[in-house]
Amino acid sequence: MGLQGSTGPEEVWPIEGVIELTFPDEETARVVYESVLYEHKTVPYRRSRIDFVLDGRKIVIRFLAKDNSALRGTLNSYLRWIKVAMDSLEL
Repeated sequence: MGLQGSTGPEEVWPIEGVIELTFPDEETARVVYESVLYEHKTVPYRRSRIDFVLDGRKIVIRFLAKDNSALRGTLNSYLRWIKVAMDSLEL
């Protein structure tokens, strides 16, 4: 899907990393991914960039951030959206 937002050549992104979440099966991973995808596509990003990818039973979140606050806010949002999607599957 590519990093959400633009990264110009003059921009500095000192924080980068990857989080991989593995689910029990591909169907669960797909449902969670699709539940979060709308937020991923529509939330504006200024101080972070996110690559959000479905890979079989895994959701892979690659991120770049300008500072720790941007990192924390962005990852908290994604992890909260994923948790809500997972909780709704249990209903």
